[in-house]
Amino acid sequence: MSGFLRSLALVWLLSATGCSANGAGDSATPANGASGSTATGGGAGAAGTGGDGGRSASGGSGGLGVAGSDAPGNSAGASSGGNGGVSAGGSAGSTASAGSAGSAGTSSGNPCAARPGLLFCDDFESATVGMAPGAPWSTGLIPTDSSAGTVQVDDSVPGHSGSKSVHVYGSDNSFQTLLVYHDPLLLPQPSGKFYFRAFVRFGQPMTSMHNTFVLADLFANPDSGNVTRVGEDNGMLVMTVGGDAHGYNDMGRGAVFPVQMYTCLEMMFDAPNQAIDVWVNGVEAPDLHATDIAIDNYDSLRFGFEKYAGPASDFWFDDIAIGTQQIGCD
Repeated sequence: MSGFLRSLALVWLLSATGCSANGAGDSATPANGASGSTATGGGAGAAGTGGDGGRSASGGSGGLGVAGSDAPGNSAGASSGGNGGVSAGGSAGSTASAGSAGSAGTSSGNPCAARPGLLFCDDFESATVGMAPGAPWSTGLIPTDSSAGTVQVDDSVPGHSGSKSVHVYGSDNSFQTLLVYHDPLLLPQPSGKFYFRAFVRFGQPMTSMHNTFVLADLFANPDSGNVTRVGEDNGMLVMTVGGDAHGYNDMGRGAVFPVQMYTCLEMMFDAPNQAIDVWVNGVEAPDLHATDIAIDNYDSLRFGFEKYAGPASDFWFDDIAIGTQQIGCD
């Protein structure tokens, strides 16, 4: 097989990992990029993957693969592996030689970029490290004693698309440790239907215990009534609506969120048609598709840890978006 065909085969293998697999782990400086011909940064390959970079301080070089001989600067190759879709930087590339670190740059794979139906997106890059995000965000901290969990912007691990994300730590003694979204200008939607997307990073493996990390409810009547909860049980993704009497286990796929990497979670709520749908990394979880069940036209979304059985856990949330159409993981 010629060197060119081997390169193409390697590109196909790397790009097939989907939007949740961390192509280069959680390093803030991506590798395996195609360098540019100038010293300002790695040039874009025509296809490939990058690591966690993008809008981080170190930026990312282009994708591994066929050289982008006339690719413009600040443009990633058609990358999709892990968080490489948001890495870019540098000037035009002319060869497919070993990649070098590029300067910080923007990306054509920005998960908060404008798209049809997008109403809101927050990458938390402008938020203050060590503090909870400001409006439209608030926090819900309900401890069982004085040892509540914490919700704060964090840069100790890479964000999904930059250097920051929101870190939620649910302690052994806390019940609800939640980042709460509420903006009356956007939710509830007049149509009664909306979508959200969030990238979720687990600090510890899913357990056999039942716990929740996403809730949709009414802000004036939180965590009650026809609330939808999404979480873990039996080591996989589960959903309950209006209490445990309406439970949905993802037995078909047995979706498991891996640790130390971001997983794309999307949901659709359609109150008039009493429908909910769930996607993990862009793939529908059919066992979590609920129909003909009473739900509210929710105006509040809560991300974090509602702990029933524990143990204490860490979660990171990034690039949270709301829209009138499915948002996607890119």
